[in-house]
Amino acid sequence: MKERFRYIFLITVDCLRADHVGCIGGTDLTPNIDKLSRDSVVFTKAFANGPGTNQSFPAILTSTYFFIHGGLHLNPRCTTLAEVLSKHGFRTVAFHSNPFLSKMFGWDKGFHEFYDFMNVIKAPSATVTRLQRGKLVNRLTRIALNVLGASYSRRIRELLKKIYYRFSRIEKPYLEGTELNQHVTNWIEKHKNEKFFLWVHYMDPHEPYIPPKEYLSNFSSREEALKFNLSVDMNNPSEEDLTILRELYKGEVKYVDSCIAELINNIEDRGLLEDSLIIITADHGHAFMEHGKFGHAYDILYNEVIHVPLIVYGLGGTHKINKCVQLLDLPPTVLDLLGINPPSTFIGKSLIDRLESLPIFSESAEPNLVELKYNLSKNIISCIKKEFKLILSNFTNTMELYNIRKDPLEKKNISNIEEGIVNELISVIDKHFTYEKVYKMKLKLVRSNHAKD
Repeated sequence: MKERFRYIFLITVDCLRADHVGCIGGTDLTPNIDKLSRDSVVFTKAFANGPGTNQSFPAILTSTYFFIHGGLHLNPRCTTLAEVLSKHGFRTVAFHSNPFLSKMFGWDKGFHEFYDFMNVIKAPSATVTRLQRGKLVNRLTRIALNVLGASYSRRIRELLKKIYYRFSRIEKPYLEGTELNQHVTNWIEKHKNEKFFLWVHYMDPHEPYIPPKEYLSNFSSREEALKFNLSVDMNNPSEEDLTILRELYKGEVKYVDSCIAELINNIEDRGLLEDSLIIITADHGHAFMEHGKFGHAYDILYNEVIHVPLIVYGLGGTHKINKCVQLLDLPPTVLDLLGINPPSTFIGKSLIDRLESLPIFSESAEPNLVELKYNLSKNIISCIKKEFKLILSNFTNTMELYNIRKDPLEKKNISNIEEGIVNELISVIDKHFTYEKVYKMKLKLVRSNHAKD
């Protein structure tokens, strides 16, 4: 009997907000993703399990929560989707240029080939002066501080010197989508006769916002856009600056949509599309001061940061699913579609034919970049159950409750009105914390038993 899927493509995009994807948010920014969505299952209310790359990718690749890992390093006791697929005959390969997903932090676990491009360094370009390059490092430092929330600027600067590098004459801290595609498509051409799982992560909607000229607005060149990015006070941007940043971000979204189209067309041209399962999602979104903050820092759990696109191609037909789902369920869903039993370490449940609505948790904690871990006792967590979302933060000792069906922009905190719902969701969160503690104990026992054997 013919295998249902010979090729598994996991396409993830950094910082891509769900409301900027046309088939979900109704914009005209993503015509190519929208075209694919017409033959896909589209989850309109998918949520990341954390506000940043470090907090979200444990769910995407290991079906576990961030608190299970507690740092930048992947918990080695957790099984990755790549490991499972490798054991079932798939060649596994990854392409990305996000330093927080590098081999340094263990994210190559289970991949036969893992290209994070951390060793690629090019000579500084002539288009950016030494002073501007210094500003760029300072800007990247501020970005890292915003994301990590740490106060160790010297350590961050040293880290950036090692892992942020220049790939184009516009000195972006990552590989641009078209160049990343060249590596991906070259690999596909060589391995198209094999079964494979390919993960590609695009960074383009991430700061700094410098889309290629055909997607650029407000500026005559990318150099001008770079200078503007460096000049804005992201802690307190003016309304004018914020408007320009939004337009630049939209340009990056349009650009990454074109890159995804280029990849999909390549898959189709090689005759692989019919046998492919293609998943498009994001690790998180990005805030533009909707709740007084810019970026995707560790303490933002509003929908502009955790509501993400989720599109699954290859299941036949067109379906829009409007119930709330989470990225934690992606790995077991892939295995379910392949007829493979999930490992015991997977926490999520398959989305296929699911009827019940399960609580969705997004979590984060105070980072400590020196020790490359997080202080889990200082945390923020959200719980979505049906139409309600509760956010608890012991950074600020605050509690917020929103009816995200009636108030998707989370403008009205109703925690003082719906005390019964608050108490119910607090109880759910308490059980979740207890579950995670027990889970981590079981992981240690499994590891020690393997060591004895």
